[in-house]
Amino acid sequence: MSYPEKFLVLILVSILFISPSAACQILEVLPNPYGDDSREYVKVYCENSCTLTDFESEFNLSKGVSYIANNATAFFNYYGFKPDFEGIRLSNRGEEIALLCEEKQVSFSWEKMFRDEGVVYYFNPDSGWDFRYEDWSSFKPVREFVKGRIIITPASYIIDGSGYVASYTVTRDVFHGNFSFAVDASPAGGIPAEEIALSEKYRFHFLEGSYRNFHYKYAVLDDDRVTITTENWKWDNRGVIVEYKGQRSAKLLRDLFKYDLKFEKEPSSVSNLKEDYREGKGRYIEFEGNVSLYVMPDSNPIFNFIESSKGFLYITVPYMHFDWFTSRSPLLSAILNASKRGVKIRVMLNDYERNRKTAEFLNSIPNVSAKLTTSPEFDQIHGKYMITEGKVLITSANFNKYGLKLNRELAIVIDGEKVSDFMKGVFESDWERKSEISPAVSLTLLGIAFLLGFYFLKRFR
Repeated sequence: MSYPEKFLVLILVSILFISPSAACQILEVLPNPYGDDSREYVKVYCENSCTLTDFESEFNLSKGVSYIANNATAFFNYYGFKPDFEGIRLSNRGEEIALLCEEKQVSFSWEKMFRDEGVVYYFNPDSGWDFRYEDWSSFKPVREFVKGRIIITPASYIIDGSGYVASYTVTRDVFHGNFSFAVDASPAGGIPAEEIALSEKYRFHFLEGSYRNFHYKYAVLDDDRVTITTENWKWDNRGVIVEYKGQRSAKLLRDLFKYDLKFEKEPSSVSNLKEDYREGKGRYIEFEGNVSLYVMPDSNPIFNFIESSKGFLYITVPYMHFDWFTSRSPLLSAILNASKRGVKIRVMLNDYERNRKTAEFLNSIPNVSAKLTTSPEFDQIHGKYMITEGKVLITSANFNKYGLKLNRELAIVIDGEKVSDFMKGVFESDWERKSEISPAVSLTLLGIAFLLGFYFLKRFR
C-alpha cells in the first residue's frame, strides 16, 4: 500500500472514531514539514459549521473533517488528495490557532511544545495533545497465545538459525547461522569496535533518523520464532530474554525490520573495545499464555500498565527520570495514580549516585518504596520490567522521555500467574540482595563444611 493510500485509510478511520459529543476539535497540526513548508496543514472536525483562524486569516468550514493547507498543489502532490482550503501560514516557532463553533472556542499553541522539523501535533481524546514525526510508522500491537521460555540473565544464550536481528549495539557473536542486523548508527560513545568486526561476517544495516535511537533488541527467525530481550546480545547484566513461537509476532517484527531500513545511514565514529564480561548460569521458566507485543513509540503500554496495576507493582529499571515535553509527566502521573489507589509499589534502581535523589523522592510518595541495588550475581541492572498481579511487562525502553517517546523500542506484556510469580521471585531476591547458589556450589560448600567438621572433631576429641 502506497503512502497516499495509507494516509486515506487513516483519514477514514479518524472520521469513524471521532466522538459525536465533540462539537469541534483541532485534530492535527503540521507547521514545519520535512523540506517544504508549503505542505503544512491543519486538520479539524466540526459537528456543524465552524471557523478556523490563526488571527491573520479565517476559514469558514462546513460539517465534518476538513484539511486546511498552505498550498493545495504541494499538499495534493504529496498526500494524493486535495485539501478543503489553502492559504494558512503556520509559524515554525509556535503560534496560537483557534476553532470557533457555536459558542465554543478550541485553541492550540505549539509555542511551548517539542518543536522540530517533521513534527505532527495531534489530539488524543484520552490524554490531550501529543506529537509524532511525519516518517514514524503506525504499527499496531499484536496479541496471540504462545508457548515459550523466559530466561533471567546473566546467562549463556546462543541464537541458532537464520533471520533478522535488531539491537542498539552488538558486541558479542552469540549467533550461529545466517543473519542480517539492524543497529543504531550513532550509539553513545560511538560504534563499538567489536561491532565493526562483526559487520565483516554478517550483513549490517546502520540506522539513524527521526527516532532518537534505535534501541530495540529482538530477533525473528523462520516463520514463527521470536526472541525479545532487554539486553544488547550480551548477558552479563541482570536482564530478561523472552523466546517463543508466534506467527503474528514474527510477522510484525519482520515488517518492522524492513520498514526501518529506510533509515539506513553511514555509521558514526568507532569507539574502543568494550570491556569483557562474565556469564552466569541464568534462571528460566517455560510458560504458555497470551502475549501482547508493542512497537514503540507507535503504541506504548507502559503508562497504562502502571495505571491498571492491582495489589502490587514491582518496577526494575537502571534509572528513572520524570521530565517530559510538557508540564505533565505521564510516568509520574501514572505512579501517583497507582499510589492513590492503594497499590503497593516497589522500584528497584541501579546503585548509581544519580539515582539517589530519585529514590529519596519516590520514598516520599505514599505506598511507594525505592531501593538502589547491587548484587554479586550480576554487574548491574540493565533489564526493564514491571510485575503486577497476573501479568508482566518487559521492555527495551529506559524510563525517561527518550525511551518512552523518542526512541524505537519494543515492549511485551505476558499474561499468567505462573509468569508473574516467577518474575516476582526474581525481583524479591534482588530486592533482598539474595543470590542464588547453584547445586554444584552447594555441594562444594557442603563438602567443605563436612571436612572442616571432621577436622575439628578429630582435633578436639
